[in-house]
Amino acid sequence: MEKVCALTLILCIAVSLAQNPPVPRDVLPGEYPSVVVVKTPALNRFCLGEVIDATHVLTSALCVLNEERTRVFPARLVRVFGGDVATRQVSLTRQTRVALHVFVHENYRSHAFENNLAVIRLAEPFHLPSNGVEAAEMRMRIVPDNHECDALTWLRPVAGVTVTETPRLQALQVTIRNRDVCNTERYTEPSVREDNLCMQITGAGFDPIQGDPVFCDGHLTAIHSWRWDVQVQAPQLANLVATQVRFHSHWIHHQLNRTQPMPEGWNPMEF
Repeated sequence: MEKVCALTLILCIAVSLAQNPPVPRDVLPGEYPSVVVVKTPALNRFCLGEVIDATHVLTSALCVLNEERTRVFPARLVRVFGGDVATRQVSLTRQTRVALHVFVHENYRSHAFENNLAVIRLAEPFHLPSNGVEAAEMRMRIVPDNHECDALTWLRPVAGVTVTETPRLQALQVTIRNRDVCNTERYTEPSVREDNLCMQITGAGFDPIQGDPVFCDGHLTAIHSWRWDVQVQAPQLANLVATQVRFHSHWIHHQLNRTQPMPEGWNPMEF
């Protein structure tokens, strides 16, 4: 009888979670101090980045490329601010920096979202330790299927729309899905590769862009790269695909000591 009651309780909880999917929540001050905002000349583009050390920030390649994705923005036009990811009501913990160099992964392929990473070197280091900014710890362990993580995004102002809410950092609890299962739902390229994580979200209200981080057990685990909608009945489902940092840790750390800038005229669309 006790086993039947326990099974019934589990089924009730599962049904409740299916009917009430996780909703975005506001990130508490100091909860993810490694997350910063990256601003470029691209119209209304604010990306998230993650502090790797006092002078380097990790983000997506798309974040630092022009609208046509044919060239990297000049470093002097790329700004990073941390300690306060809101764009209004600047707090005392805000630290604003300008880029010195921008390094995009040489094998970035925009059409397939491969190697969708970039490292920004700052002209002036962040003040560390700080109550507002902290370097992220990268996860180097395998993330198992069905593991729960936090996907972060920045509630952004929408162009041409009057915004009544203050832009702020939000997190959504996501569950890691099996890559093979995700690929059975994907009928065209690109596919979910080994260096990717696949997550599914339900409903609206959470719309991450390339560069937004995924944290598992408090460690920086992946960088959001692309998404696709699953054509099913309501509620609408979407699969999020992110690039795992552990597969690219060698490239990331190589940029920390890199002495040569990006090749002049480098154009990822030519590959």
